[in-house]
Amino acid sequence: MREVVMEGTKVHADCARPAKIVLERRVRPGARPAFTRWLEELMAAAASAPNHQGSSVFTVGEDDFYILLRFATQGDLERWQASAGTAELLHRGDEHALASGQAHVRSGLETWFTVPGRPAPPMPPPRWKMALVTWLALLPQALLLGQIIPSGLPVLVRVSLATAIPVAMLTWVLMPRLTKLLYGWLYARAK
Repeated sequence: MREVVMEGTKVHADCARPAKIVLERRVRPGARPAFTRWLEELMAAAASAPNHQGSSVFTVGEDDFYILLRFATQGDLERWQASAGTAELLHRGDEHALASGQAHVRSGLETWFTVPGRPAPPMPPPRWKMALVTWLALLPQALLLGQIIPSGLPVLVRVSLATAIPVAMLTWVLMPRLTKLLYGWLYARAK
């Protein structure tokens, strides 16, 4: 059973910030219908938890699933995880899918700072490093878009383009490459 993100069960000083947990699952051969039912049950259980802020499911290929659950605070997430119903539900999921590691909890930009195929260190990079790399990736885009987006467009269109393009570029193009390139520096403290 592979669960992808968790710093542990201690409540940190920044526990009032939103927290996310990512569960990575590979469906067992022939178990897709049962897994789908279990996934729907898991999403419903999370949705009924206090301060649950949303869920997403991403697939890679046919059988690999990434389940993202968002909670208002680290404490809300920990209470949901600690409940007997959640533990039992996660255990039942093992019948239909294999987990591929430990669950990972993230609370901010650090989800951009993971490299596919490489395990995420238990602690995210320092915030100043994440902010610096994000700014360095965003600045050239903002400068370029400021020059090429026609000023005659309506404000809403200009602002929409000036924000949507960098977000897409950061998410799918720049941050994966920069994180891979700078991985040793970003996670130097964790080693």
